[in-house]
Amino acid sequence: MTPKKTVNPVRKYAVGSVITALLLLSPVVALLLVSAVEMLVDVLIVGGASAVCVVAAGGFGLVLVRKFWRRPAVMLQAELEPVPGEASIAGAPM
Repeated sequence: MTPKKTVNPVRKYAVGSVITALLLLSPVVALLLVSAVEMLVDVLIVGGASAVCVVAAGGFGLVLVRKFWRRPAVMLQAELEPVPGEASIAGAPM
């Protein structure tokens, strides 16, 4: 089976470049995320909260994020069931 339209090589290389850029920049994003979390923990501790409270708040936040930001499950369509007592409507004769 041959495709009717060939893939544009510029588009193919553009997609590959974007994927490569994301792979190369992911450690930078992870470092920034860890730095932000450390700054937040430091602010909470300087503000008077203990480490136990900080860990408890993080765990509570994780539970809420996992509960409310979940993708909806794909529901399978059930088979149609006939309704008792009603006749089917036939198509118009040709």
